[in-house]
Amino acid sequence: MLTPIIKTGRKLTPIQLLMFISDIRDSKDGQSGLFRSVTMRYERKTILLFRFVLLCCAGLFCWKWLENFNNNEFQPSSQCHLPSWNQIHTTSVTGSLLNIFSQWLWMKLELSKENNQNYTSISILGAYVYPDQISISLTSQYTVQQNLYCRYYDCKKTEIPGSSYQSVVFPESVLHCPRRIGAEFVSVSRSLDREEEIPAPVRLTFRSFEKQPHDLTVCVGPMYGNESKWLQIADFVEHMKLEGATFVYFYVGNISDYDRKILTDYARTGDVEVINLHDKYDRPFYAWHLITIQDCHLRAKYHSKWVSFLDLDERISGTKNQSVIELLNAQESSVGEIQISVLNIVKDGDVAEKFENVAKLKETMIFRKWTDSTDPTWNASKVIVKPEMIGIMFIHNAIAKLPGVKTIQVNESQAVVRHLSSTKHRLDNNDWHLVPQLDGTLRKITKRPLEPEFAEKLTTAILKRVLNVYDRVPVKCDRIAKYLWESRKFPNPCESMSPVF
Repeated sequence: MLTPIIKTGRKLTPIQLLMFISDIRDSKDGQSGLFRSVTMRYERKTILLFRFVLLCCAGLFCWKWLENFNNNEFQPSSQCHLPSWNQIHTTSVTGSLLNIFSQWLWMKLELSKENNQNYTSISILGAYVYPDQISISLTSQYTVQQNLYCRYYDCKKTEIPGSSYQSVVFPESVLHCPRRIGAEFVSVSRSLDREEEIPAPVRLTFRSFEKQPHDLTVCVGPMYGNESKWLQIADFVEHMKLEGATFVYFYVGNISDYDRKILTDYARTGDVEVINLHDKYDRPFYAWHLITIQDCHLRAKYHSKWVSFLDLDERISGTKNQSVIELLNAQESSVGEIQISVLNIVKDGDVAEKFENVAKLKETMIFRKWTDSTDPTWNASKVIVKPEMIGIMFIHNAIAKLPGVKTIQVNESQAVVRHLSSTKHRLDNNDWHLVPQLDGTLRKITKRPLEPEFAEKLTTAILKRVLNVYDRVPVKCDRIAKYLWESRKFPNPCESMSPVF
């Protein structure tokens, strides 16, 4: 019975295996050696498996031990009051072993290597404190995978002794640091040399929320160029508010004082945050784009469940029956990125320079004036993401996601990006709508206005905001009390509204 079983090479059932072992034992021709050989082979495999498991456990233990090695909870100055959020100390920026491996792999693949503006110094755009770590966004774009030190300062901008931590820039323009008790300001340096000039510490932006304050926010790319922005800003903010967004981050390169007034008013009412782009080293404003993507990704973490990255000439529209926020709320928890196709709308003119009157404003509203559109395309599509699930963000999509995070696409019947694509102010291909496609045919142009009820709500919202900012009421100089200007020897306001110095 022994020989046929060995020759067949079949997988043995438990009963056959017992019979096989019994035959070996009963064999009188020295075949007991075969039994010992089989047994030893299984024993070796078991030992090897046990050693592997033991090695993994030892590695995990050592990793945790090293993480807690010299775990000194640095004592801040007694001159500062410490709120509860600022009494947390962490020893590293590492997460789970799977996330650590993912980060290592992304580095090896060089998924974030820009090497732009390599003549600049290292300076800080923003710094954000999360429940377990701090992230710093830099204005440099040549430091990826370089070592820098995180430096920590208390409420008086006094450096906390012995608190520095060496970390690595990754992705480009981002440095992750552990928490330190009492840290309210942070900076960075290449070394701990006292002679090195360190960038001025910046205040931490609070992001240590237990639950995100917002469900949907929007990051708007750098604004620059000569075209008027005031009406575009109002149209953008009110459109996205109707779709469920409750906060917008605006990055400002160069805009007029007239345009800035409406941004200031939105900031006053808590609808937007304005981030002014400035650095010691001049650069073209479009060169800020990737920096602002990384910074806004950090800015939105723990601040919003979902965030989208758009330009001022783009808006996301849901449908008559489902808004964008309702679409997001319907997604399963593992979805971290939603890709949305684009409607390129022919924008063959300029936005109104200034507010004149209500009738003119209604006539020139952007969504009413331009409705001719091409068919939806996935070229230059945009995404909405859960920021905590994204490892590296790019303009049009996530370059890297944490393990297990899903990406889905939604078609135009669920949501679409309405891109007001200019035929006058593009750096290339101004007549894009007239250029034949690869098959030689012209693009099909169709009128695609906003749904009437949505358009009516948008009109009302824009009117209310614009009138509040730009419909100025002239002063009645004769109503100003004389003592107000006579007591200070100011000129009569009916002759001059302000003194000349």
